[in-house]
Amino acid sequence: MMKNHTTTQIIAKEGWKYLFVLFVLYIIASIFDFAQSIVFLVFVFTAYLFRNPERLPAEDDELAILAPIDGVIQKIEKAKFSDKELIKITIKKSILDVSLLRAPTLLSISETKRRYGLFLPTDSQLAQSLGERVELTCKSSFSDVVLRVNAGAFSRKIELFKTIGPLKSAQRFGILVEGSVELFVSLDSRIKVAVGDSIKAGESVLGYFAHKGKQSVC
Repeated sequence: MMKNHTTTQIIAKEGWKYLFVLFVLYIIASIFDFAQSIVFLVFVFTAYLFRNPERLPAEDDELAILAPIDGVIQKIEKAKFSDKELIKITIKKSILDVSLLRAPTLLSISETKRRYGLFLPTDSQLAQSLGERVELTCKSSFSDVVLRVNAGAFSRKIELFKTIGPLKSAQRFGILVEGSVELFVSLDSRIKVAVGDSIKAGESVLGYFAHKGKQSVC
């Protein structure tokens, strides 16, 4: 059974356990008058990492492709996936960006593959073959969509709230503390962002699908 996941809490539920432990440590540190300020700063930083802001898409267009994660556009290129040539948009997410993963459009996840591996800088060559990652193959109304989530050196887990089934556009579906997300969309999609652009998940529009007639998402 899929667990109840983060929705509209100010701090994502997934961060509560860490904050509780830090709160207990702060009480202990206060009792013994030792390192209270350090524990408090770690508490504040952890709360910041798991902040959970509400987001509204910049445009109300069913063809819009929304950013799946906060970060900076690192690459836009053609790439092969399962013998198909697609557009791949790589988004670099720093540890200071909001950690929530969001669906880039109305879609249904048909398959999820997790590769357990090392937590390495996503720019390194080793990360391509040995890094921890999750790959979600999805179907939208206008295009097949693939999301490849790569854990970075400061991540310890890629947490998914949903691994199969439908997601609404901009719906939260996971957490990535630091790393990168590769978004694959059809070759005829019109991309409006450029390398170096800063984007916000569920809000920034990366581009638009070509209108070829709607398909069933399920």
